[in-house]
Formats: sequence, C-alpha cells, structure tokens
Amino acid sequence: MEVLTSLFTILIIVLLGVLSRRFGTFKAEHAKTISSFVYYFGLPTLFFVKISTLDILNLDLDLVVGSLLPTVLLLALLLVLYKINVLKKDSFILLGLSISFGSYAFFGVAFFETFQDGRWLETSILAASLLGVLGIVSTVLLLEYANQKKQSGSILGMIFVTPLIISILLGALFSALKIQVDFLNNALSLVGKTSSALAIFVLGMFIYDRFSFKFLKESLGFSLFRMVGLPLVTWLTIEFIIPGRGELYQFLMLENSMPAAIALVVFAERYEYKVTETAGIVSLTSIFSFIGLTAVFYLTQFIF
Repeated sequence: MEVLTSLFTILIIVLLGVLSRRFGTFKAEHAKTISSFVYYFGLPTLFFVKISTLDILNLDLDLVVGSLLPTVLLLALLLVLYKINVLKKDSFILLGLSISFGSYAFFGVAFFETFQDGRWLETSILAASLLGVLGIVSTVLLLEYANQKKQSGSILGMIFVTPLIISILLGALFSALKIQVDFLNNALSLVGKTSSALAIFVLGMFIYDRFSFKFLKESLGFSLFRMVGLPLVTWLTIEFIIPGRGELYQFLMLENSMPAAIALVVFAERYEYKVTETAGIVSLTSIFSFIGLTAVFYLTQFIF
C-alpha cells in the first residue's frame, strides 16, 4: 500500500492545481511564475543542500549505471534506427525527447519524499542529479539538431547556466571539499522544502491548461514509448549488466518510470519545435505514471 499512499498524496496535490485553474484562483500565467520559483530557487537549493552533505566521492556504481544506462541505451537504439531509415527525423527526435528529460526532480523527488517514509529521498536526489545532467544535454542536442543549428557556444551556455546544473555542480564541489556552512544550509533547506509540493501543484495547472484529446492522441505513441521502454530497458540492465537483488533495484525501476518533465515544453517553446506534441507527452506520461508506477512497484515485488 506504500506506493498507493505516495501516489494518492501526489494525486491530491495535482487535483488542487487543476481546481485552482478550474475555479480561477490562479490564471495560466501564474503557473509560469510558480514554476519559475521552483526552477530557479526551490529545486536548486534542495539539490545543493542534499548533494553537499553526501559522500559524493564514494558513489554507488550500481546506482550510477542503473540510473543513466537505460536512457543512453534507448537513445543509442533510436539513433541506429534513424540511421538505417527505420525512423523519420521528427519521429527520432520526439521519441528521443520523450525519454531524455524525465521529471526526476519535480515528480520523482515528491514521490520518494513520501514513499517508504522518505528513505529513498537522498538517493532519488542523487539519481535525479545524474539524470538531470544527461537529460539537459541530450535534450538540447536533439533540439539543436532539429533546427540544424551549429552554435556550440550556445549549447554549452544553455547547459551550464541552468540553475539545477549549477546547484548540482556546486553541491558536488562542497561535498568533495567537505565544506559545510550551517547557516547557509539552514536557509537553503527552508527554501528547498517548498519545492516538491509546488512542483506537483504546478503540474496540475499545466495538465488543466494543456489537456486536449486531439493533442494527446498525437502524443500517445511517444508517451507509451517512454512509459514502457524505460522500465523495460532498466530491468534488462539490472538483469544482465548489474545483476543482483534488493531494494536498490526496485528504486531504479521506479525512478525510470517517472513521467516526462515540464521543462521539456520550455525547451521546445524556446526552439519553436513541436510544442503541442511535447506538451502532450508531458501530460500523458504524468497521467499514465499513476498506473505505471503502481504496476512497476508490484512487478518488482515478484522480480527482485
């Protein structure tokens, strides 16, 4: 029942976000304001504090491989299929985007904050940090390729000025140098604690504003690819590359079952590329995640 408790907690907050738009408490532009706070302040401060207090120099290799390799393998498979003309360019890019940028920070942290009394929260933040770097890099590269831009400086600029990336790098530096400033951590912790609930609340507002059966139909295939493909490849990775049994592997399965990130739409809007389809992917994978995470949780009870 623990997974259902976590999901119902998230569902209630999502519904509050939906209702805030339905009854006009907040307007569409307010979602951008709230998400900007979460994006620029809430999540970066949370990640900085958590990462800076971890032993970053002794990372669990299984966690690193199990977090990153499924996405890398799927991206490599899509690239091969594109190169041999099985996939058209737009299909390749949209499928790649669907798996590149997961909501490991927005949705994942909120989920693991309540799942099993938060025992996996720090692990989820570490995994989200690794996946966040991979997601931003691969998303920007795919969108640059979509628009055929050749501006390597702008790519590096977009990656390294991202607040979450900056906070991850600073947190890793503080951890490696064993720098701890109590008053700084206390202040940033207070800000970071607001991020999970606000991020999920904004997701509800986003779904309300973007929901359309026509747009969702166009995004269904890309959404299913993420929700089925990533958990499947994660299971194969665990079975054949990092074989073992235990709770970590259940965590990896759940982590790789998270929906696509809202930030994916922000990047698509910036590049003016398939905004409707990417919004549909975010909405559908978020809705599917309540079924998908429940299914993955109970399957892992038998598998691991």
